[in-house]
Amino acid sequence: MTKSSSPDPAPAHCGSKPKRLAVGIAPLGTVSIGIVPMGVICIGIVPMGVVSIGVVAMGVINLSIVGMGLLAIGANTMGVWTVGPMSMGLVQIGARSSHDHNSHHQNSHHHNSQSSSDADAALEDDPRFMAYPTKTEAEKQARLIGCEGVHQMGSHWMACAEHSTNHHE
Repeated sequence: MTKSSSPDPAPAHCGSKPKRLAVGIAPLGTVSIGIVPMGVICIGIVPMGVVSIGVVAMGVINLSIVGMGLLAIGANTMGVWTVGPMSMGLVQIGARSSHDHNSHHQNSHHHNSQSSSDADAALEDDPRFMAYPTKTEAEKQARLIGCEGVHQMGSHWMACAEHSTNHHE
């Protein structure tokens, strides 16, 4: 059920020559639109192409909710250059800093007598409240600050076996 701009009515699929424009389920074309489109420019549910626009995109350049590629822009992205609130890449374009809200895991809910900006500045300097993407990095930090073990906080790891609740130690 692939529509095509070429006169050949047969659907394009793996092993066949891509159409110029393919539309449908798993269409293969230079420009593909549909569910799991494959080609150079892909738009759809799970696009896989050089340039992919869709829900879960895989390719060189992605604009999606979940994207994986060289340049990925979206809510949850993985790649070399990434943009988005939950980006994992070598270069996070537009990222605030390594001490962003993901690293502090909802510190706005902690209660203290300081103003929020003073408290945030103090937390950024406190290694007990830094989160790391790997357990190994958290273990190194635990050794540096003299505490034992690590604990997981969401998808990140933090130094010390237990999470400190006292900001004024």
